[in-house]
This record gives sequence, C-alpha cells and structure tokens, in this order.
Amino acid sequence: MTCIKGLSRSATAAFAPDAPYLAAGTMAGAVDLSFSSSANLEIFKLDFQSDDRELPAVAESPSSERFNRLSWGKNPSGSSDEFSLGLIAGGLVDGSIGIWNPLALIGFGDSKDHKQCLVFPLLVCLLLVPFAPVAADFVSLLVSFSSEASENALLSQLSRHRGPVRGLEFNSLSPNHLASGADEGEICIWDIANPAEPTHFPPLKVHTQPCAVICGT
Repeated sequence: MTCIKGLSRSATAAFAPDAPYLAAGTMAGAVDLSFSSSANLEIFKLDFQSDDRELPAVAESPSSERFNRLSWGKNPSGSSDEFSLGLIAGGLVDGSIGIWNPLALIGFGDSKDHKQCLVFPLLVCLLLVPFAPVAADFVSLLVSFSSEASENALLSQLSRHRGPVRGLEFNSLSPNHLASGADEGEICIWDIANPAEPTHFPPLKVHTQPCAVICGT
C-alpha cells in the first residue's frame, strides 16, 4: 500500500467528520527527535491536489497537558455556523478533557484574510529592523494576537476523572454527547450543553484496568 500523504509527529489523531482536516495532539509518554516537552493541538489540511507529500499545518494551539485520545465530533448545535466544523475533544494525562472549536483556530490560521494581513506586518518588521525596540514591540503584538485566538478556541476544560483519560468518543447521532473512559474502568457521559453535571458510571469492583476504548454510534 502506497503512502500518499504523511506527517512526522508523535501524536494521537482524529479526522474531521465533515471537512478535509486532521487533528493531531502531542501523544503522552512519547519522545520525538526534538526531545521537546511541550504539548500542542495541531490541525492539518488534507490537500490531495498538492504534490507535497507532507500535510500542511493550518492551525496550532498549546495544551496544558499531553493527549491520550482525540475525538472530532459533528456540529453539536445543528445549523449554527459558530461550530460548523464541529468540536474537538482531547483526553489528557491529568484526567481532564479539553474542548476546542476548530473553526476558531482554522479561521485564524488558514483564512485568506489572515495570510494577507500577515504580509504587511512582515514587511513592516523588515523595515523596522534598524529600530530594534520598535520592531520587537510589533512582533510581540502579533504573538499576542495569535495567543488570543488559541485561548478563544479552547471552550472548556472538563474535570471529573481521577486518572488519565484513555477513551473518548462523540456520539455521531447526538453530537452534543461525549463519552469518556479513564483508569479503573471509570466512565462518564457528558452533555456539552451542560458539562457541569456529567452522568457518571462507577467502575465495577472487579474491574481494575483502564477503559481505553469507547465506540459511539
């Protein structure tokens, strides 16, 4: 079987259900060639028109912890344009679950307006090289703008599990519902519209293994 596209990442991945995108979260317990300790959520475009073998990155957001699982669900609100690309859920090693709006990230990183608006600042930075302090302040402003976009994309951080989240899946028929599984067989069903009160299923006393696989319908 021939590989037509690829990535060099130590990551867990999830395909967008209704768009040509792939999400990748830095995998917990893995060490890459850079020996970096950072954690990131990245989104890549599935561009099969390009001859380039490596998928282009269109968005990136830092994460507080590394990922065990990723799930990309459909639009939870049906006709709302705000979540037209659905939601990305990440099961993290500290037991929490991050919920991201991929449109907020991709809209900043992949839009034509964004690319055009970066051309002018780049030229300005080059012109300001003789004035290093001014150029530094200008670059800092651009970094701040990008950081704000990442923060806006992180919608919620769900906390209920006591151990690493090892299983995670959106319900394809009811996209606002998310199932998660953690150590010792602990399972939760979350309603994204009301995440403060998940349905919690205590593990059986005889079950001591992590719940690592959850399949939605």
